[in-house]
Amino acid sequence: MRLTAYLLSNALPKFRNWFLHLAGLVILLSFIALTWFSRSEYSDHLPGFYGVILLSYGLVFGVGYYLWKTKQCPDARTILFWATIYHVVGVLGFPLFEDDYFRYLWDAYHTVHFETPYGVAPSFYFNLSDSSVSLTPKFEAILGQINYPDIPTVYGPVLQYSFLLGYFLAPGEVWPLQLIYSAVDLVLVVVLLKMANTTRARIGVLLYAWSPLVLKEVVLTAHPDGLAVCLLMLAVFCYQREAYKWTAMWLAMSVAAKVFAVLFIPFLLIPKSCFQRRFFQLDNVKPVLVNALVFGVVLICLYVPLLMTGKSDAVGLSAMAQNWEFNSALFGLLRLAFSPGESKLILFFGLLCFFAWYFRRYALEGSETCVRGDWIMGLFLVCAPVINAWYVLWLLPFAALHFNVTAWAASLLILMSYLVGLNLDGLFFDTFASGAEHLGPYDQPGWVRPVEFGLVLMVALLLFLRKKTAKMSG
Repeated sequence: MRLTAYLLSNALPKFRNWFLHLAGLVILLSFIALTWFSRSEYSDHLPGFYGVILLSYGLVFGVGYYLWKTKQCPDARTILFWATIYHVVGVLGFPLFEDDYFRYLWDAYHTVHFETPYGVAPSFYFNLSDSSVSLTPKFEAILGQINYPDIPTVYGPVLQYSFLLGYFLAPGEVWPLQLIYSAVDLVLVVVLLKMANTTRARIGVLLYAWSPLVLKEVVLTAHPDGLAVCLLMLAVFCYQREAYKWTAMWLAMSVAAKVFAVLFIPFLLIPKSCFQRRFFQLDNVKPVLVNALVFGVVLICLYVPLLMTGKSDAVGLSAMAQNWEFNSALFGLLRLAFSPGESKLILFFGLLCFFAWYFRRYALEGSETCVRGDWIMGLFLVCAPVINAWYVLWLLPFAALHFNVTAWAASLLILMSYLVGLNLDGLFFDTFASGAEHLGPYDQPGWVRPVEFGLVLMVALLLFLRKKTAKMSG
């Protein structure tokens, strides 16, 4: 009897490992289908895309739920093994429902030939007789497919260096960027595995490493936000280990990749020890100044080589902040009663109040081993005028470590943002967007946002009520 119990107890972990490998194999088949779809003649058909992506999500979420329900801790090597396989498969695919990569390819070309990607909008080169620039047929085709060609690039220097690396591997091709960002994302998975010190966090890392959104936006579509997020998480990782100068360096690189990372400056540049003393003591001010100096020097060093025209990504970012609105949540609601400027002002003060409250809690309690980036970025995006699907990538590493189920629901529902006039046609358009035949390319049917954000809100409320009920019954 004891021998039987011993054999069963030792066989069970192996069975669990086999379960993960079997699940990983089935998920692989769904990702192969998504990759094939991206290369097929049907790649612009939303019904097919949603069918495959929902299957992938169902499988990944099913594995996560099973592990959570049975309180099993997935093996780190198994998570990384299958994540690597998925990324390799995804690199063989092609961008889905996105044309941003033409801008990346053009920026690299412009940097190589004119020493900077900044200061000149692509539309300047539409009249080649005036600009006296001779383009190859490949880059002439790329130039003609850039969206918002009248706006200069919005991408920071770190991303520009990644575009350059892709250019040197294969000019005018998207696969080098897919390869680079896939490799970076695997580095992020390793960092998250090192930071995940609970079973729930390890399950969360599995959800990130095997996420269909990550495969679609980072690997297939080559969005560079994954690079900025990886740099940010390296900063968080170093902060946990009190390597503050390294934290400042990685944070500066993240800000130089995507400006979103500035939201984390007060939470990562101030050492933990400063929160345990009176803030304005000399012992506090000195390390903060040192970290700020490292941050500033790294930021300047990253920008200077590309500022040949005296202009930076601030020109494009300013145009984006003033004029762009897409798939917004609270901003879209406020627009019904207020002007765009008034709406932004209201939301700015709301965000300021939240950040002040959270920073006070973060500083006084000192119990959080990892900053709640899912709260910070989540509320920021809810208030933002633009919420693209790949912006949710900023939430997911923190959602993994904090096991934020609402963020994972948002990672699925955000894909409704692809329901725009450009992608809606034929039977699908007539059925789900009836009466909206005059949608612009990036306009959404009126029902999309209420369903998209309403479901996210419903998940958040259900989880809140469940937590309250558990506390009362306990």
